Parts: sequence; C-alpha cells; structure tokens
Amino acid sequence: MTIKKVLGIVGCQVLEDELSYIVASDIEVKNVLIIDETVQQTIAKKIQRLAPGKNVSCFDQNYDVKQFQLPNDMSVIIWLKPISLHQSPPLLREEVFKVVKKIEPLINSLLIFYGQCGKAFRNFEMLAQGILVPVTILRDKDGALIDDCYGTELGGNEEYHKFLIEQRGPSYMLNSMWAAHWRNFMMETQMLHDSNNVEEAKEIFKYMDYVTAVGLYNGLVDQTEFERQVEEFARIFDLQAENHRGTLKIVEHSYVEAKGILKVGGLAYYEAKKFLSSPIEVAKELFNKESDK
Repeated sequence: MTIKKVLGIVGCQVLEDELSYIVASDIEVKNVLIIDETVQQTIAKKIQRLAPGKNVSCFDQNYDVKQFQLPNDMSVIIWLKPISLHQSPPLLREEVFKVVKKIEPLINSLLIFYGQCGKAFRNFEMLAQGILVPVTILRDKDGALIDDCYGTELGGNEEYHKFLIEQRGPSYMLNSMWAAHWRNFMMETQMLHDSNNVEEAKEIFKYMDYVTAVGLYNGLVDQTEFERQVEEFARIFDLQAENHRGTLKIVEHSYVEAKGILKVGGLAYYEAKKFLSSPIEVAKELFNKESDK
C-alpha cells in the first residue's frame, strides 16, 4: 500500500506571491489543490504559469475537500485566506483553525503561512496543541514567531526592528501583493469604501504621520513594474517613495521544515526536536538522515 504524502498550507493572501513561488519551485510536488477564498482568485494562475507541469485544481471555500481524490504523488493542499480577516486577530485565528480541522484528515504535515499577525497566533504552541498532525509556522533564524508579513519580507524580527529604527519617520510598507492590489486591499480592510476615492485613506495617513512608502522587493515580480506601483502609491498619498531589498529566506526555511516532517514522518521530527533548539536545525538534521539512507 502506497502512503500518500500531503503537505497542507493555510496561508495569507498578502504572501500569495511567496506561497506561489515555493510550491511552484518544488519539483517533487506533482499535485496542488487550492481552496481560494480571496476576491482576486489569482494564486492558481501564478502556480500554473511558474510550473506548467503540475496538476493544479482550484475551488472556492464551498468545496468539500474530502471529495477530492488525491493521487499517490506528493501533493500540496493550499487554503488561501483573504486579507479582510486582518481586521480582527481573534476572527483570523478562529477562521484559520476551522480550516485546519477541515484539511487535517487529508494531510501529513501542516504549515501555517502567517506570523503573529496582531497577536492572532501569539502563544502558538499552546494554540496548536489540538492539531493532530505536525505543524510549522513562519519563524526567524532564532525560532521566534515572525511578527507579520513585513517581518517575513525583511528576514526576521531583528531585521524588522532594525529597519523600523532606521526609518526617518513612520513608513507604509508594501510587498508585491500590496503594491499590485492596494485599492482592493484597502476596501477589504475598511480603509476605503470606494476604490476611486482615496480621501478617507489620506486622512488616516495624515493622522498616522506617514512620510514614506517603502516597497519591499524580493525578486518575485518584475522590478520595474513594482517600483512604478510603489511610486504611484507614494504620489497619491503625498509620500516619499523608497525601495528596500527583501528576502525569501523565512518562507523558504519554513517550507523546508514542513516538508522535512513530510519526508521522514512526524515521529522522527519530534525525536529530533528533543535535542535541537532551532526548527531549521531540526529540518537540516532530518534531511541529512534521509540522504544517508
């Protein structure tokens, strides 16, 4: 009997480009099932464009995932949650864990593609105690939960805090998804009620004393177009435009850990975790053992 290897990822729309990249880049993944709750519905097309050889199926949140017949090849189930949930950290946490329970019977390892996100996932170890499969969340090199998506883009909490200190004043940060969809995102988070009328958001920006719009570029989209989007945003909101180089190391390392669990099994992961302090060290140790076989 062939044991299916299925990685589940519950992720945030703001990190859609990063999620598309890591799944599309994994040549061992043959099948991708996506439940897309977002308005834009773009993640499936991105993965298909980046990896045309993968079998990609996409449904909305009304689809019963238990009906899907997963092949024996390695598979990933992605459940993408909308940005609108960030208005309420308790609601965000509740909705994510509802999804976890739905996909839990189908998966062997779980990656929560979020940081703390307004304390929604603070005390994660305690929150995750009811999850029946090994679970990973976005962490930095020290094993600490990432603060939010911007900390993810900057490479860790220490790098994030250093970046904030070095800014000339309050800065509004945009990654590739925010730069491309800021009007829709502001409407979904109640910053705007009309995508063509930004006066409401301008008042908020003035109140917050924002002086700079900072684009966090990590190489996943066209750089010229990204910088144009950041400059347009800055012009509309009377801000100075800056661009800062981001990194993919947080999402890559977290994916490696989640997949490491999938490759060697949850029991081996937990045995390694007893002796190694960093989740990345655990993943590396597991991969070394696998390669020695």
